Amino acid sequence: MMPADYLALISPRWKEGGELQVAGERHEEYADLRALLLDASAAEDPDVIALAEAVARACMGDDHLWHDLGLPSRTVLSELLHAHFPRVAARNVSRMRWKKFFYRELCAQVGIRACRAPSCGVCAHYADCFGSEELPLRQLAI
Repeated sequence: MMPADYLALISPRWKEGGELQVAGERHEEYADLRALLLDASAAEDPDVIALAEAVARACMGDDHLWHDLGLPSRTVLSELLHAHFPRVAARNVSRMRWKKFFYRELCAQVGIRACRAPSCGVCAHYADCFGSEELPLRQLAI
């Protein structure tokens, strides 16, 4: 799908002008996540930049990234990331949950070995994400 097709699926609250205001210390996280995605983008297209911004904002949410974005499944999120941010998506060889993976990438950039996404401690699916990474592929599209 084209970037505009994915943008049409994403919840308006994560798009520019939406209700989320990235402020304070979280603003730095947002900027780092945006840069991580844009450094790995396939093109310098305004819609790809808007996708990176929406994904980075949605990483500030409290649920699974695909759910916060308003996408129908984790599979659709994976397709979006592989199509438009291929260099970062290709590094997720263990098929780790995306938000957890992005934060692990950011931590690796600064040499931090133990790192977790900011809202994991309050998530109802904590055990799913921090359990074994050896899940069959069909279970990843929850």
